[in-house]
Amino acid sequence: MTPPAGRLGANRTDAVLALVIGVAGLVQVTVWPIADSVVGQVYVVLTTAPLAWRRTRPVPAALLSTLPWLVPTDGYPLLGFVVVVLQFFALGSWGRPRWTVAATTGWAVAATVAGTLLGPEAPYAAIGAAIAVAGPVLAGQLVAHLRAQNAELDRLTTRLREERRRAEETAVELERARIAQELHDVVGHEVTLIAVQAEAAAAALRVAPERAAEPVEAIRSTAHRTLAEMRGVVDVLAPEDGVRGATDDLGEVARRAEGAGIPTTLRVVGAPGEADERARLAVNRVVRECLTNAGRHAPGEPVAIDVAWEPTRVSVVASNATTLADVPAAGRGLTGMRHRAQLLGGGFEAVVRDGRFTVSMWLPLAGSEAAR
Repeated sequence: MTPPAGRLGANRTDAVLALVIGVAGLVQVTVWPIADSVVGQVYVVLTTAPLAWRRTRPVPAALLSTLPWLVPTDGYPLLGFVVVVLQFFALGSWGRPRWTVAATTGWAVAATVAGTLLGPEAPYAAIGAAIAVAGPVLAGQLVAHLRAQNAELDRLTTRLREERRRAEETAVELERARIAQELHDVVGHEVTLIAVQAEAAAAALRVAPERAAEPVEAIRSTAHRTLAEMRGVVDVLAPEDGVRGATDDLGEVARRAEGAGIPTTLRVVGAPGEADERARLAVNRVVRECLTNAGRHAPGEPVAIDVAWEPTRVSVVASNATTLADVPAAGRGLTGMRHRAQLLGGGFEAVVRDGRFTVSMWLPLAGSEAAR
């Protein structure tokens, strides 16, 4: 098992610790021998040297340090118990896998009990020796468990931070798309009216210049209104309910389209309630988009629009004659209308049938089950 890079940095500290304790142990066994002088010194070296690898190689270090315990001695190094605690705490804290930790601990308990019984201590001292080995292992495993929990919390915190960052990026992208859609709805409709009026003014200038004043004035007023509505896009997006704006009612929208040369028949049944502002805005935008599409792709063709406000839903049906054989590839206009309907839990359909291009949309209202 390759030790983590952070634990490799602990080698130097552990090596210094092993050296200090080893020197102290050698001094002790030289002054107060615990066995033959060479045996005592070998005993101290073999029990303290493995401390240098207690965190990077905990299992081999623990096994190596226990081998001298089976050698009978007349005493024990004064810092020997400190060595045992440090060595076996590291085994419990850093040893992997668990079964090797358990096997090493079992071996160490057996070795310390055997060594105690072979030495001059009373037999009951073997109990304390076993606890001196098993206790640090259990404490180390508790610390390892807490460390693993903290690492998992750090991982989850990092993941949550990343998810929050992605959510914020997604929200920004959605807001950009929403702004683009609002600008398309506002600018596309009004610029189409300006284009129709400009063609009327150009035709009048060629035939009867005095008649060009009216379409030119319409172009001027439409341009000013477009600028005002573009500034109003911010008011549509920013407020808390997200729907204030687009204050023109459908009758005014139809009259402006009629004045711009788009024959329009509008029939409205019922009216929105106070809680239906989002649906009102969506209906307003869809009607504008239908008139824009008709003026752009079927100039001069009459447009029939029916809006029905019912207790639980509102429906919009817009239809005009077309030379198309099928619905064209969805552009921003059709996509925007479909998106508005889906966003509010409704439905949208665009079809070409019997020579007519028909757009249908329905939305649930505040009191319906679908809107909840």
